[in-house]
Amino acid sequence: MASKNVDMTTTPSVFAAEKKNAKIIPTSLMVDNVLAAQDAVITLIDRFSTSLTNKQGVTPKTETRLAINVTMGACVSLDEAELKGIEFLGAPEVAVPPADVDSNCKVTMGYKFQ
Repeated sequence: MASKNVDMTTTPSVFAAEKKNAKIIPTSLMVDNVLAAQDAVITLIDRFSTSLTNKQGVTPKTETRLAINVTMGACVSLDEAELKGIEFLGAPEVAVPPADVDSNCKVTMGYKFQ
């Protein structure tokens, strides 16, 4: 199982690269907003492209897989059972609205390929 830690910035952060013919399954998620100066709305986004077919070409897609509100001074942790049913077909990204950006908010996601 791999994991990656990112600081919240104005641009979405990618947790893992898309892997052909594999889904990315989150196994843990921790949002550390203890040192942040404001609440944070964390959104996990799935960016992927559909396969080429006879009827249509490759189409880029963006889907929100999870949104969570973490209050200032809090740390939220979700385990694999709580994340059950969430799958990424492409590269999982974490994003926050521009007004919520705080580099003291840290997000760590554990994941596996299936």
